[in-house]
Amino acid sequence: MNNIVLLNFIIFIILSHNPYQFYIMNFNRWYKLKAKVFFIKIKDFFSKEKFAKIRNSQNFTHYIEIKQPFKPSSTLAQKKHNLKIAAQRIRKYVIFPGEVFSFWRAVGNPNEKEFAASRSIRKGILLLEKGGGLCQASGIIYHLSLIAGFEIIERFNHSKDLYTEETRFCPLGSDATVAYGYRDLRVKNNANTPVFFDLIVEDEQFYARLYSKEKLLQHEIHFEYQSKTENLLEALTIDKTNGDIIATSVYERYE
Repeated sequence: MNNIVLLNFIIFIILSHNPYQFYIMNFNRWYKLKAKVFFIKIKDFFSKEKFAKIRNSQNFTHYIEIKQPFKPSSTLAQKKHNLKIAAQRIRKYVIFPGEVFSFWRAVGNPNEKEFAASRSIRKGILLLEKGGGLCQASGIIYHLSLIAGFEIIERFNHSKDLYTEETRFCPLGSDATVAYGYRDLRVKNNANTPVFFDLIVEDEQFYARLYSKEKLLQHEIHFEYQSKTENLLEALTIDKTNGDIIATSVYERYE
């Protein structure tokens, strides 16, 4: 039994001694999430932003590509399952110039039956949750958006760095954590051509492509990190094309 499963089992045993508390806690969480999602929809409705829609994606002949390896883990099969569902939904959304792509508007509620329970981190704790592993999809989309020079409307880095140099599948600072109803990834297409993201799940590799009708100007993105304190890492995201520091991400070391 791995540590994540053991932790969930312990929590279940503790709560099962007081089932009333267990149901109240879950109802409160469900109600709070519903309220959060409702207010996000209201805010988006009255905002000036235009969002990507499901459209025909034929005749997109140019693309930028990123590849990431899949690292062995006890929940890799479930993670791939979730990424495949997300990929099917995301590739339907064509983003016209000036429009915003929202990860959760495209993927939907990860608590749906289609999604599997996989590794996730919440409040610094590793858990098994429905839709776990989707952050690899949001992260690679964020990285592609940086290369394309898109405007980053909303992005959050993870609170903790879970990986060593041997287990890391993407540069520190290129991640984008997402939590339905709480944290989204949103990027604006400020190019002069429609685009869409295509994610491809293979046995050992995870591909992401940003397709466009006209060739996109690619930015040279570098990620540099160093120890800020004994327990904190600071990662800088630098656009070498113009020298701008795009983002500063701070992580706790995971022990």
